[in-house]
Formats: sequence, structure tokens, C-alpha cells
Amino acid sequence: MIVVALLLASVGAADLVRRPAGGRLRTVELPFLMALAVYVLGGAMLGLERSGIWTLLPAMAIVMLWLTSQRRQGVWGPLALAAGLAVALLFGQHVPRTEAPIGSWYADLEIPAIETLDLDTAVLGLGVVLFLLQSANVVVRAVLRRAGPAVLDEERELQGGRILGPIERVFIFAMALAGQYAAVAAVMAAKGVLRFPEISRDPGDGTRAEYVLVGSFVSWALAFATVPFF
Repeated sequence: MIVVALLLASVGAADLVRRPAGGRLRTVELPFLMALAVYVLGGAMLGLERSGIWTLLPAMAIVMLWLTSQRRQGVWGPLALAAGLAVALLFGQHVPRTEAPIGSWYADLEIPAIETLDLDTAVLGLGVVLFLLQSANVVVRAVLRRAGPAVLDEERELQGGRILGPIERVFIFAMALAGQYAAVAAVMAAKGVLRFPEISRDPGDGTRAEYVLVGSFVSWALAFATVPFF
């Protein structure tokens, strides 16, 4: 799971520092450097051996595809990430590791919420949260783009989803891990109530309702997707 966690954390960190074109560093450079730093430093702190550093090459290739696909509005970035995560789940346990340098520090933490979590699980949770914050929006937007340009155009008028979406996903992920499915259902119901006035003002072609429904279901699916691994 460590390779999965590092890949998710790298992609998530890259998107958190991604900026519009025209900045001091080009759109891809700063996020890529951030992803590289997260993977290398994270791998070192988690005991990834030098013989396992080869995983850095495919991981950074996936990050580059992820970043460039956003500039060109392609779908190969999410597809490459999904394929990379599948391979990491199947073969990641064979990557050589030593005792994690931060293992003793983590064990000495007196935080009741993580007392029952081993280091690998905690790191995977952190990687998932980093991905859900901003990178999940990229997946949602890619799906909406496939639904049609008119549906995606609704994003300009209903921009609250860019802010509420990450908060909603992280909350659903945390509540699902805690087994609080009643709270998850309450969030979903509240989302419907809050969006109803906007949907009711749909111009008539149904694109606004489709934007809310498709975006919400994809966002929720991403929040639930990793829960079985905990």
C-alpha cells in the first residue's frame, strides 16, 4: 500500500500547488517538482530501499501524464493514474523496504484517533485525503467533459462545487471509515436540498441538473472508492 499512498500523495500535492499558466514557473514545472519531492522524501521516510527507487520512474511518468492531460483536456491522465494504482495494488508489496525511519516517531504519538492504525494505513489515508482535496476535481471535470460541453459550461455558473466538493469528499471519506453512514446520507440529502433551487432554474435543456447529478455521483464514488482498503 505504500506505493499506492506515495502515488496518490504525489498527484495530490502536485495539484495543490498547480497554478494558471503564466506564473513564474510554467504550469507543469512546479507541480512536477512538488510530486517528485513528495515521492522521494516520503519513500525515504517510509523505508523504501534504494533497490525500490525504480518505482519513482513510472510514478513520475504518471504524474507528468496527469498534469499534461489537464492542459490539453485529455482523459489519458486519469486513465494512466487508474492503471498505475491497479499495478501498485497488485505488485507494490514486492517493493523492498526497511524499517521506516519515522516508525518510532509515529508509534510515540499520543493521538487517540490513530492509536489503532499502523503506519502504512495512516500514510495511505493521508495520500487519499491529498488526492480528494483537488485532484478528484480533475476526474469529475473529465467525466463532465465527456457528458458534453454544455454540461461542463454549467461549472462557470455553479462554481461552489470547486470549494464544497473537496470538503464534501473528505467528510464522506472520514465518516465512511468511521462507519457513520447516517452522517453520509445526511450530507447527500443536504446536497440535494442546497442544489434544488439552482436545478429548478434550469434553462430547460436539463444540463444544469445533469451537471449536479453527474458531478455529485462521481465525487461521491471517488470518496467511497478507497474505503475497502482500510
